[in-house]
Amino acid sequence: RRSRYTTAIEQLSNGDSATTRLGGVYSLVGLVDEWLADEKIIPNIKERRKKGQVIINNLCAYIRSPFPLAEQAEQLDKPYAKDLQKDFDGDKEKFDADERTFAQEKAALEEERQVRESIIKEIRERLQNFGAPGLWSEFDYDFSNAHFFYPIVFTNSCFDASSRFFGATFTQDADFSGTTFTERAPFSKATFTCTPFSGTTFTERAPFSGAAFL
Repeated sequence: RRSRYTTAIEQLSNGDSATTRLGGVYSLVGLVDEWLADEKIIPNIKERRKKGQVIINNLCAYIRSPFPLAEQAEQLDKPYAKDLQKDFDGDKEKFDADERTFAQEKAALEEERQVRESIIKEIRERLQNFGAPGLWSEFDYDFSNAHFFYPIVFTNSCFDASSRFFGATFTQDADFSGTTFTERAPFSKATFTCTPFSGTTFTERAPFSGAAFL
């Protein structure tokens, strides 16, 4: 497992393609599930969760990591709109080069969205258990200052440990409807472009100081 963990981290961190990075994601997710289920090697569930928490920390760190093209997402989500004559004085070579760069950056943005959405999806599926806490509910999640330039869905999830969204930016749809936070869940200084908390339950403090709903 240590060897698989090292390989998966390398795939996620340095993978040249989305396929490679996704391979790292699924390997890491599988390792967490294995640690939680392996009662023979580590009978103590708390010790097994410690092994899994290391991997969860890596997945959260990837979500928090900056992606430069995210700042251009609004432009890249639209069709290429520059004009040969107006923007390039009729220079076809420059126009073609700029259009190719736009297409490459658009594709890179979509690939990175796919990787990050997959991480969130795998986490969400393990936070749900037909209204009860899921297998991963007792892990800590730190999404502080993350830029969610892709939709995230945590509907009907259960966070039974620390969950931090301090300073996060949600520029796409976000959905926490029906979600339960049983421990402190700071959303202070977060920025939302929607109101994603229909039916959300907070049983401990959930600071929203400085948060903005645009």
